[in-house]
Amino acid sequence: MARTSPAVQDSSIRTYRAKRDFTKTREPPPSVKQVASGAPMFVVQKHQARRAGLHWDFRLEHGGVLWSWAVRKGPSLDPADKRIAVHVEDHPLDYADFQGTIPEGEYGAGTVETWDRGTWEPIGDPEEGMRKGDLKFVLQGTRLHGAFVLVRMRPRPNERSRQENWLLIKKHDEEERAGVDATAIEQTVPPPQPVSKSDPKNPPAAGAKRGALPQRQSPQLSEVADEPPEDDEWLSEIKFDGYRFLAWLEGGKVRLVTRNGHDWTDRLPAVAREVGKLGVQSALLDGELVALDQDGVSSFPALQAALSEGKDGTLYFYLFDLLHLNRWDLRNCKLTDRKQVLAGLSDWRGMIRYSDHHTGDPAIMWQEACRRNLEGIICKKTHAPYRAGRGHGWVKIKCQGREEFVVLGWTPPRGSRTGLGALHVGYYDKEGHLQYAGGVGTGFSDDELSMLRQKLGELAASPPRGLLVAGDPLDKSIRWVKPELVVETRFITWSGSGRVRQAVYLGLREDKSAKEVVRDAADPEAARKPVTPKQPVAGAAEARRGPTIAVPPKQTAHHTIPANTSGAIVTARAPKARTVTIEGVTLTHPDRELWPGITKQQLAEYWQALAEVALPGLARRPLAIVRCPEGIAGEHFFQKRSHGAMPDAIREGSAEGSPYLAIDDLHGLIAMAQMSAIELHAWGASESDPLHPDIMVFDLDPGEGVPFTEVVRAAHDVRQRLRQLGLEAFCRTTGGKGLHVVVPIVPDAGWDKVKPFCRAFAEMMSEEEPARFLPTLKKVDRRGRILLDWLRNGLGATAVASFCPRARPNATVATLLAWDEVTPKLNPLAFTITSVSSRVRKLRHDPWEGFNSLRQTLPSVAMDQSSAPQKRKVPRSGKSVIVFAPKPKR
Repeated sequence: MARTSPAVQDSSIRTYRAKRDFTKTREPPPSVKQVASGAPMFVVQKHQARRAGLHWDFRLEHGGVLWSWAVRKGPSLDPADKRIAVHVEDHPLDYADFQGTIPEGEYGAGTVETWDRGTWEPIGDPEEGMRKGDLKFVLQGTRLHGAFVLVRMRPRPNERSRQENWLLIKKHDEEERAGVDATAIEQTVPPPQPVSKSDPKNPPAAGAKRGALPQRQSPQLSEVADEPPEDDEWLSEIKFDGYRFLAWLEGGKVRLVTRNGHDWTDRLPAVAREVGKLGVQSALLDGELVALDQDGVSSFPALQAALSEGKDGTLYFYLFDLLHLNRWDLRNCKLTDRKQVLAGLSDWRGMIRYSDHHTGDPAIMWQEACRRNLEGIICKKTHAPYRAGRGHGWVKIKCQGREEFVVLGWTPPRGSRTGLGALHVGYYDKEGHLQYAGGVGTGFSDDELSMLRQKLGELAASPPRGLLVAGDPLDKSIRWVKPELVVETRFITWSGSGRVRQAVYLGLREDKSAKEVVRDAADPEAARKPVTPKQPVAGAAEARRGPTIAVPPKQTAHHTIPANTSGAIVTARAPKARTVTIEGVTLTHPDRELWPGITKQQLAEYWQALAEVALPGLARRPLAIVRCPEGIAGEHFFQKRSHGAMPDAIREGSAEGSPYLAIDDLHGLIAMAQMSAIELHAWGASESDPLHPDIMVFDLDPGEGVPFTEVVRAAHDVRQRLRQLGLEAFCRTTGGKGLHVVVPIVPDAGWDKVKPFCRAFAEMMSEEEPARFLPTLKKVDRRGRILLDWLRNGLGATAVASFCPRARPNATVATLLAWDEVTPKLNPLAFTITSVSSRVRKLRHDPWEGFNSLRQTLPSVAMDQSSAPQKRKVPRSGKSVIVFAPKPKR
C-alpha cells in the first residue's frame, strides 16, 4: 500500500506534539518512522481519562502514523451497535506500545492500557475512504476480528463543533456476535500480551534505580479480607494453590527460593532451566509454582504428587511480579509498571507463564473465581511499591475455607485403615499462643497415610505447653508431636468455638514454617484464655459451654489425656440421619443449617407458607438456581441444568439453546429446598412463550458511597420516566442493597425488541444525569453512582424472583413493595425469611395491585444519535395475556 512522505508524517502529528509536555508525561514524543511494507497494525487502548471519562482509543497505522479515534462506548461485535468515534489527532507509531498513567494536568490525564492489537487490511484505498468518510477494513486482533467500517457523520444544522464525529460499526460476517459489546468481550477474551521493550541502558519503568541484584529478598505477603475492595485503586489476580517462589537469574545462573528462604533449585531443575531462557542479563522474579488439573485449575494435591515423583517438568511457574531487571531496581516502581515490564519479557508459551490481572471490579473477578471453584483472588494496589512482609498493599479473598495448620498430634487408625486415623491441628494467634483447631480425618491416600505416620513418629513429644482449647474436651487417644509440620486443608466452615468442620487434608506445606501459620480469619466468637496447670480443668459439660482447657505439661509421648480432661473425639460425627416429609416431598438432613440458625426444613416450611403468593412468579417460568449444599458458608453453585439426577418435581428445558429449570407447583418449591436451592432466579418470560417477555426488570444497584435514600429517589425517577412512555411500573427489594423496578408488558414483542429498548432507556437516564446513573458495569464509574442494570432483559437472562430468599447472612428476601412504602425510611434488609411470612399475613392490600390486569405494550421508540427513547403516545392493546402462570392447585 502507498506510504506517505516523512514531511507529511511530521506535519500530521504536529497537533499531537503541541498538546503534550514530554518533560512531564511518559507518552512517546513524535518521531518520523519509515515503516516496512506489509500488513499495518491496529491497536485499541482503554483510556480512563479524568476529564473525558472512560473511552477506547482506536488507532490504525497508515503512512508512518496512527490514525486515531476516541470511541466512547468501546468497539462491539454486534452490527446493531453504532459507536460514536470522535476523530482526534494522529499519533506516532510508538504510541501503540504505550501503557501507563498520564499525569494530572496533562492532556488526556488518566490511565491507558492495551485492550487489543493486531493487523488491519483496508478494503479499497484507505486514503480515499478517509476523504469520503467511508473507511472499510478487516481486523485481525486478539479480541476484534472481521470487517468493520468507520463512517463520518454529517454535522447537525447550525452545529459548529470542532470535533469530527464518525460511527464505528461491525459489518455483517461470520465474526459478528449479537449483544457482544466491549464489556462482554473483556469478560471472555484476555487482552493481548504487550511487546517486550527491555533495554539495559534505559530505565524500564518510572522510578527504577540503578543497583546490583540483591542476594536476599523476602516476599511481599497478603492480608486477609472477607470481601473484595470497592475503590478503583486495585487490580485482581487469581489466587493460585501452589508454592510461592522468588527466582534469581544472573549470568545464566538461576536460584529458586521458597518464601521462608529454602533453596529448591536442585529439586526443580526443569523449572530452573526454563527461567534461564528468559533472555535477560539479570532478574528477580516473584511467582507461584503450580500443577494444573484437566480443567486448567491449580491443584495442590497434584503439585504434591509431582514433587514427590520428581516430575517438575509437568509444572507451571506463574510469574506475577518483577523486582529487578538488568541491574535496575524496580521495587519502588508502581505495580502496574512492574507488571507491564514483566509481561513484555516473553511470549509465555512454555512452563513459565505470566499471571495476568483484571482491572475491573474485583467483585466480578471474585464471583467468577468462586463460580469456577478456584481458591480465590489476590487484590493488589496498582500504584504501590513492592514491600517485603505482610502489609495493606495486597489482600486475599478466599472462595472457600482453606487454611494451613500446624500438626499438633494424631490419633491411631480404626477398622481397616492404616497409618493414622486423623491429624489434630492448630495455629498461632497474633500473640504467639498455639490454638487448637480440630481434627482432619479425610483426604489421605494410602501412601500419604504411611508417609505421615513415619514423619509423625519421629516428632513424638509431650503436649504443647499452654495449648489453648475451646469447645468440647479433647480425644483421650491423641498422640502429641512437636509442632513442626504444616498441612494445607479445605473445610466447610469454622464452628462457634473456633474449630474446623469437615476438614479435608490437601497436602504438606514444605515451603512454610510452623511459626508462619497464623489464622487468616477473625478470631472465633468463643473467648480463649490459657489455663495454667494449677487451675482446675473444666469437665465435659462445662467445656461445651465455652471455657478453655490447657493440656497438662507433664505428659509423655503417646500418653493419653488424664480422665478429668477427657471428652468426645474432636473429629465430627454426623448425627444419625433423619428425614421429614413436607407436601409429599422427602427432606434429607432437614436440620442442616442453610443460614445461621435457619435449617433446610425451615426453608421448606417458608415455601409452604408463601406458596400462594410466590408461585405466580415461579411456576412454569424458566429458572436458574443458586444451590448451597453446605449452607451459605460453603460453596455456591449457579445452575441452569440438572447436572445429574433431579427430583421429579423439577424438570429441564431450553429455548433457542438457552437451558433452564422449571417447576409447576408447591412440590417443586419443596424439592428446591431439598436440593438446598436457596436462590431462584426467573426469566422475564413464561415457559409457554419464552421468546416473548411479559416483564421488564431494571435493577438499581448502588455503587460505593451511595446511600439507600438515593436508591429510593432513583426508583421513583425511573417510574416517572417510564410513565412518560406510557408504562406503569412496580417496585420490589432485591434481598440486597438495591431495588428492582418491574414493568409488566403484553408478550408480543420479542427479546430483540425488548432488550434494545431497556438498554436505550438506561442510557437515556445516564446521559441526562451522568453524575447519578450509569448504564454499564464499569468499575471506575461505580463510586457515588447507581448502576441502572438493563441486562436482566434478554434471552436466558434472569432476575431474582419475588419472595425468593438470598444466600446472604441474614436470609433476606426479595419483597414486593407498594410505591408508598418506597420512602427514605425503607430498610430493605428488614425483609427476611423469618419476617416476610408475617408481613404477608398482615397486609390488607396487594402491594402490586393491578399488576396482572395491566395490558401495556412496548412503546415504539424513536432513536436520536444518543440512543435515547423519545416520548410517544401509544394506544393500549386489547390483547389479553396472562402475565404470570396461573396459581397451581395445592
